[in-house]
Amino acid sequence: MRVLNLLVTTAVVCVLSVTAVAEQGQVIQSTELEQFLTQAKFTALKRIGQGVTNPDKATLELDGTTRYAVWKIIDEKKDGVTQMNRGIEISFQDSWRTEIAAYEMDKILELGMTPATVERVFNGVRGSVQFWIDSKFPEAERVKQKIQPPNVKDWNEQMFKVRLFDNLIYNNDRHLNNLLITEDFKIRLIDHSRAFRPFSELKEAKTLQRFSKSLLAKLKELNEPMLKERLGKYLNPGQIQSMLKRRDAILKIADELVKQKGEAAVLYP
Repeated sequence: MRVLNLLVTTAVVCVLSVTAVAEQGQVIQSTELEQFLTQAKFTALKRIGQGVTNPDKATLELDGTTRYAVWKIIDEKKDGVTQMNRGIEISFQDSWRTEIAAYEMDKILELGMTPATVERVFNGVRGSVQFWIDSKFPEAERVKQKIQPPNVKDWNEQMFKVRLFDNLIYNNDRHLNNLLITEDFKIRLIDHSRAFRPFSELKEAKTLQRFSKSLLAKLKELNEPMLKERLGKYLNPGQIQSMLKRRDAILKIADELVKQKGEAAVLYP
């Protein structure tokens, strides 16, 4: 089993580089970014050369502004059991559609870790376009170099959120290279093409040790009508219902840990 605080696989998504910078780093979510990703013209494509989904690096232009991107078009689904390089997969799916669903879930939860991602059609092919992250290095490199975060408490609290998010969306492909670290040690999440599996159980429940109170509050607000409205174009009813069951399992774990250890040991803002 992979450790959830490690990398993220390369996605076949359009990732764009924007010059807008907030006080504490690069802006990764905004209406402006979504509009740029939706409207900018593709002027060049180049195979990135890594990642199982064979992503392309795109050059995009809009109103005199040129930015880079990654264009993701993979859309595969297999019923039953599929033999993969790393073992077997049940109800295998690898799709640009879940890239958009992950971004929408991030917005619903106000997580702020997944870059803006939109649907596009280019040369008659439909896929996803995702804003480019200016990262310092992937988690794999941080671990390799044994670099400690400057604020360990903040880092750990970010990782607890990542683990909750990946359990909620049943992300089957989180690894050390698709978890990106910015210059100010903020975590950015990419590559969710193999998420939202149709399973009710949590993928790695044992990784859920501490919880953000604000994130738990957002989880409690989730309901099927709202999720169908926001995600129904990209997820089927079974995927949405399974996610709600995983939500319930996460809330149950949080409640049980609070009873066992007390709020101070389990919850943070």
